[in-house]
Order: sequence, then structure tokens, then C-alpha cells
Amino acid sequence: MRRSVLAVVLVSATIAAGMAQNPPGRGGRGFGGGAVRSPEVAADGRVTFRLRAPNAKEVFVTGIGQRLAMEKNEQGIWSVTTEPMKPDIYTYSFSVDGATFNDPGNGTLKSSFNGAGPNILTVPGDVTWEPGSNLPRGTVAHHFYHSAIAGDDRDYFVYTPANYDPKRKEPYPTLYLLHGLGDKAGAWTDVGAANVILDNLIAQGKAKPMVMVNTLGYGNSGGPSGAMSPDMLPAFVRTVLEEVMPKVEKDYHVSKDRSQRAIAGLSMGGAEATLAGLNHLDKFAWIGSFSGAYVMWPRPPAANGSGTAGRGAEAAANGRGRGGRGPASLDASVIEKNFPNLDAKANSRISLLWIACGDADSLVGVNRNFRDWLNAKGVKLTYTEIPGMAHVWPLWRQNLTELAPLLFRAK
Repeated sequence: MRRSVLAVVLVSATIAAGMAQNPPGRGGRGFGGGAVRSPEVAADGRVTFRLRAPNAKEVFVTGIGQRLAMEKNEQGIWSVTTEPMKPDIYTYSFSVDGATFNDPGNGTLKSSFNGAGPNILTVPGDVTWEPGSNLPRGTVAHHFYHSAIAGDDRDYFVYTPANYDPKRKEPYPTLYLLHGLGDKAGAWTDVGAANVILDNLIAQGKAKPMVMVNTLGYGNSGGPSGAMSPDMLPAFVRTVLEEVMPKVEKDYHVSKDRSQRAIAGLSMGGAEATLAGLNHLDKFAWIGSFSGAYVMWPRPPAANGSGTAGRGAEAAANGRGRGGRGPASLDASVIEKNFPNLDAKANSRISLLWIACGDADSLVGVNRNFRDWLNAKGVKLTYTEIPGMAHVWPLWRQNLTELAPLLFRAK
């Protein structure tokens, strides 16, 4: 045990020293020595990763699928080249003798609530989240406010489409798009490229020009650490309805008509979007959920004796078990508690209820449970399972690409 801890400390010290001499984003230098280019993306989509770590025993690339073993040359530079990768936005890290580190040659990092996450890598290609050439671009503005409900200072982002006109006769429809557990308010533009997706779809005439709002998704001041408390999601819904929405509707030329409001989200955000939308049909007519973490909905005391989601739910909400533990399940009593008044009478007020999940996701079970409950209640929905997809950003970007063109259309 002591040797293992000492090895991690020594590797950490070596990497820290190298990064101090050659900070990320400054010429792609590795851990001391000359310039090391990493990552390098070839025209055919092959990606070469490099890392200068002459004293390391083994180095892997992790996060882009099966981990890739790297080989060291005489100069102490480790490298590996992938097979051609599909055009997409990927996150990755290096595993150096069992310790995880970011690529010092790549200064682009995914943000998270508790700090910087893994590196971001883009393999360009003909996809909706790749900026199109010569297309008009919208603007993303960053706003801050004090939340009396959550008891903290927080933020939200507002995307306005290209040629946004604050004085046009028809106010803009609004999509509230919510992030997942562990992320910050800007995740959908940081790694989700939602603004680029909307830019492209709007420019191509596939989606209506809309305003998008991305707000911090926690109903308390503890962020992810308090995510499984029974009041977290209901309090978050209040922050949207009572704090963010009034600010957006004051500062932007957006419609206050429910038929011109949509709410959607991924994972935790999917649980929040359905909770907010289906319980507030006076506010939203369009509702979407991507890989919804419905295990995070508050549970009745009879469900587990505590009134909270419990450890099993927390593991599923964090995405654990995607490697083969099997899908989580959801008791009907939990759904009944969260949607006590939902039945077929709501169909006349729901323009679209869109639920999607990958069939390799551990949360597919609770998505099926919710689908079956909605069907039993006679509530109309569009339900999709995507073969072979797990709990990953490539799926959620595709989900948004498919949902956005459906929004704000006449029924």
C-alpha cells in the first residue's frame, strides 16, 4: 500500500513540476523537455495522443471507450494513435501509473461543478454540432443572481439566435435546457455545443429561431453533494419558475405564452424537466428528457423508509453500473407521488412529451418504467430507445438535434 501511494505521489510531483514549467495551452509542451503535440487529429479522424513522462511505468488514454495503452520511445515520450474516430466531441484523460491527469498539451477542459474536468477533443466532420461555414451565429450571454430559494449566488446562460431583434413584432419562443449531475450551468454550451446545434438548425430552416436558457440545476447551495435530498428537485423547479424565468422574460423579448415555452434536459436535467413541465402545464407545452435520471425524484417514505431516493438511486443517478450491473428500476408509487394529477386529460395541453434513452444506459429501466406508467394513464408521449448507446454526450447532442426541429410547431 505504501509503495502504491508513494508511486502516485512521485508521479503527481513529476507532472506538477512539468506543468509548472510548461502550462497547458502554451505550445503543447509535455512534462519538461521540448514541445509535445497532443492531441493531433489527422484528416481521416485518427487521433494521436502524446505525453512526456520518462519515469512512468505505464500510461493509458481513458474516457474515449476502451482504454488505450501508450508506448514510450527513447526520449521518454508516450504515444498512441487511434483507429479513425467518428466526428464528435470527446472527453479524455491520461492514466499514469494508476493516477489520472489531464493532457498538459491540451488547454481545453470540460468544466464541472467542483472544478475542471477532463480534456475536450474535437474530431471535425459533417455533424450538427460542428460550426457550419458562412452561417450566422447567435450570442451566449452569462448572467448572475442571488437565489433566495437555494441560498447562494448562481448563474445562468442565455443564447439568442443570429439576428435576434428585441423589437420584432413576434416575441421569441424559449427553450429551458438543463444539465446533468456534476455539471455547471454552462455544460450545454461548454461540451454540449447546444448553441452551435441551434445555430445550424435555425440557419438551415430546420428549427424555429428560439432563445435558449441554461441555468444551474441544483435546488440547494450544496450542488451535487446535496443532489439526493428529497427537496432538491422541487426547490430547483422553484428557482426556474420564480427566479430565472421572470428575469429572462424581463430582459429578453420572449413570449409568456405557454405554447411558446419548452423545457428539456439530460440525466438529472431530464428528471427536472419532466417534474417541472408535467406539473406546470400552465407554463410549458413542450417537454423533453434525454436519459432521464428519474431515480432522483423524491420518494414516498414507504418506498425506502427514509423519504429520499436512497443509495441505489444515487448510484444510478451518478451513472454507476453502466458496465453491466443492469438497469435501475422505479416503483410506481414514486411516479404517483411526483405526478399525482397527471392523466389523459393533460393530452390537450401537452404539445410534445419526448423521452429518449440509450438501451445500454443503466437508467433505461426507469425510463421504461415511466413510459409504461404514462401509457397506463393514457398520457401520450414520443418514446425512443437508441441501440448501443449509454450515458454519453454524443447521444445527448443527437437528442437535441432531433428535438429542436419539433419545438414550437403547430399541432
